[in-house]
Amino acid sequence: MVPVTHIPVDVRNVDQLFASFDPSPFHEHSLNSTAAQYIASQAWYAPRSATFVIELTINGRPAPAKAVQQLKAVLGDHFARMAANEAQNFRKLIRTGLISLAIGLFVLAICTALSRGVDNMPIPDGWREGIRDGISMFGWVANWRPAQILFYDWWPVRRSRNLYRRLTHAGVVAGSSKRGQADPENDAPIDSMPIESGPT
Repeated sequence: MVPVTHIPVDVRNVDQLFASFDPSPFHEHSLNSTAAQYIASQAWYAPRSATFVIELTINGRPAPAKAVQQLKAVLGDHFARMAANEAQNFRKLIRTGLISLAIGLFVLAICTALSRGVDNMPIPDGWREGIRDGISMFGWVANWRPAQILFYDWWPVRRSRNLYRRLTHAGVVAGSSKRGQADPENDAPIDSMPIESGPT
């Protein structure tokens, strides 16, 4: 059974969820960056196989159907754009890593040849070893950046891309009434919640 992660979103007014200025001529609304960051940060820690359901409430009460439908349409468009942007970043990162690797290996090959040539030079042994080791070290340092990209940097971008793709298909429902609940965190409106940095 696919796990479902419920993300509660409580606002004082549904317009808080949407950006007040949208430079794009193709979308009537864009999701507010604070709301998007909050939703993404909550979804980040969910199981990777989970689907998402946004539970929308206004002042602790279930949101009307119009607000639910409006958020669902904007939510899908917003995270689809973010997923496309992260997919582009992922391709650029891998391309940069491969180009850097080719350059690094070329530099390493040259440095290896030079370090071997140093062995045949008529210089004192101490100097010979120092120069040879320095050239070899330079060759390996040239491969530090591609190693960082291809071993470490790509997976957070890929995970963010996949997360945004899943959020594109998130369901939006009217949340249950929060009147009488004792947990102040559940009742806090979205604009007063501490927002984490989110997936980067």
